[in-house]
Amino acid sequence: MLAVVVRGPGEYGVEEVPEPVYGDYEALVRISHCGICTGTDRHIIAGKEHFPYLAPYPTVLGHESVGDVVAVGSSVRYLKEGDVVLRAMTGALPGYSSTFGGMAEYGVVGDARAIAEDAPCSPVRLPRPMAYQQKVPPDFDRAGAGVFITFKETLSAAQDFGVQAGSRVLILGVGGVGQCFVRACKLLGAEEVIAVGRRSTPLERAAEMGADQCINSAGTNIASAVREAIGGGCTHVIDAVGSNDLLQQGLELLAPGGQLGQYGVPPARQITLDWSAAPAGVSMEILAPQEHRVHKLCLDWVRLRFFDPRSLLDAVLPLGEVHKAFELIEDQQAMRVTLTLT
Repeated sequence: MLAVVVRGPGEYGVEEVPEPVYGDYEALVRISHCGICTGTDRHIIAGKEHFPYLAPYPTVLGHESVGDVVAVGSSVRYLKEGDVVLRAMTGALPGYSSTFGGMAEYGVVGDARAIAEDAPCSPVRLPRPMAYQQKVPPDFDRAGAGVFITFKETLSAAQDFGVQAGSRVLILGVGGVGQCFVRACKLLGAEEVIAVGRRSTPLERAAEMGADQCINSAGTNIASAVREAIGGGCTHVIDAVGSNDLLQQGLELLAPGGQLGQYGVPPARQITLDWSAAPAGVSMEILAPQEHRVHKLCLDWVRLRFFDPRSLLDAVLPLGEVHKAFELIEDQQAMRVTLTLT
């Protein structure tokens, strides 16, 4: 089968690889689309210093996949042929590791419910994120699957971070993740959401997602602009980029007792902050998404048109044009791109 393989820093492309083998509690999936994550996928291609948890090269890329179940293992009970599922992954293949492995013609998902039911009497333990491998309706917009997954991630992270009615939220970074955070926070009832970015088009999208104010950081004093917008400081600050400089600025813009959240991945995952400038009683949290918790809610919000994944999707390209897809992202001509595998 064909897959996007990374062989070394900056060295990637479409290759023929072995098909994955599925177990008793797993299903084989014919993947139709896979979104490109502008954070994780680019970091994996850049190398170990950008993604410390990188599996050994060569590795199969991608984690925003969607496809159809084509075969099921003997102990699978809650998946059937024809089901449409998210996040199918290759797992490790002979001669290849898997840095998730969703950019491939075939992948595997686990029947998490059956495994949980049988766990007391069956020593089944599979190293795949089965909780995230969930079904979607047959009419699900597959091209928007990557954006939908990002929205689930940001919504669950914002919920766990305590964003609610009355919150005053500052979001640093307005790429695809930042835009989804804006929408998530407004749907959770945040009183004020301020979005900060460096480019006009992403800021315009953040406004469309519901940001109350958008601040262009190019040539602007962020601190002064935010303090003018939110006089008493922010209850929550979210770094959607992965920048120690932004985290430091955000820390100083919190209200006393406020919360600083790091979602973007800083270089080498090292966070360095000067806490002497922090207001009294503030705290910091690494925002780890639990997307399975909000899966049904997000499907409902898409159905009710509270969120449209397509509105944040810039391009859909065939798998063979994977280099063009990343070039569009690197040249800032696109923020979200989906690859088709069928």
